[in-house]
Amino acid sequence: MGEPPALELRTVSKRYRLRDGGELAAVDSLSLEVRGGEIVALLGPNGAGKTTSMQIALGLLHADSGEARLFGGSPESLATRRRLGYAPDAPLFPKALTGLEVLALHAALLGFRRRDAEARAIRFAGEVGIAEPARRRIATYSRGQQQRLGVALSLLGDPDLVLLDEPTTGLDPKGVAAMRELLAGLRARGAAVLLNSHLLSEVERVCDRVLFIKGGRVLRTHDMRVQGRRLEVRLANARQMAERLVEVLPGARVEGDRVHLEVESEAPVPGIVRRLVEAGGEVLEVRLAGAELEELYLRIVEDQA
Repeated sequence: MGEPPALELRTVSKRYRLRDGGELAAVDSLSLEVRGGEIVALLGPNGAGKTTSMQIALGLLHADSGEARLFGGSPESLATRRRLGYAPDAPLFPKALTGLEVLALHAALLGFRRRDAEARAIRFAGEVGIAEPARRRIATYSRGQQQRLGVALSLLGDPDLVLLDEPTTGLDPKGVAAMRELLAGLRARGAAVLLNSHLLSEVERVCDRVLFIKGGRVLRTHDMRVQGRRLEVRLANARQMAERLVEVLPGARVEGDRVHLEVESEAPVPGIVRRLVEAGGEVLEVRLAGAELEELYLRIVEDQA
């Protein structure tokens, strides 16, 4: 038998009683799994059950029915918890401490000696892009800087499973790009990542699978790897090159000033762009994405045609 999933929810349900005597189904018979070396995203409107699902997986909430398993075992196991990293949405920190002090404290709680704890604090503050702000008191932090500090905390123990709840909230474009690189690095070393995000463009670029959730239920699972990637190149002279483009890139489709081509991965993209330039194409923009997640989201989650 192979390795068990890093995270698995089996027909998990969680309901809350309302003041009027009714019930709210926050999670309704939801099942999902995340394996090592893959990034899975939860997509859905506010109140869909994404954060509740994460908290049940972590053992922070108890399900009314169903089961949560981490690495094939109980989320309550101390050995299991040592392999986890979690960054909640809108984390709260002691405002009188600096970011480095908070990171070093948590590293010490993980069992690192003082010198190693301080070194890891500096390292992970740099990795999430707050090397300089981490030396200041948290009272001076912006929302995005606090979010990055939360992500740094989740990475301190080199976890095998990382759960990130809206990690790009409040980040500027540079911060979003840094988060993308960080996620790619986690996948490259074999870690499993469960991501909750509303930033569809980033989900398209980094995720392997996407689960569309509404009303506590998984409406559809979309495998980005099976669907491949969609390359879109905008040319200043696309109309003049329309006939030539078909010869240069068999299978390409030209719409206005854009060339569309299905590719299996990002690997062939530099070569394709090079061929376009050599053929006389004046490249203005290159965009690589998975399926049109915005279109899928609106159709599946919002019931729009």
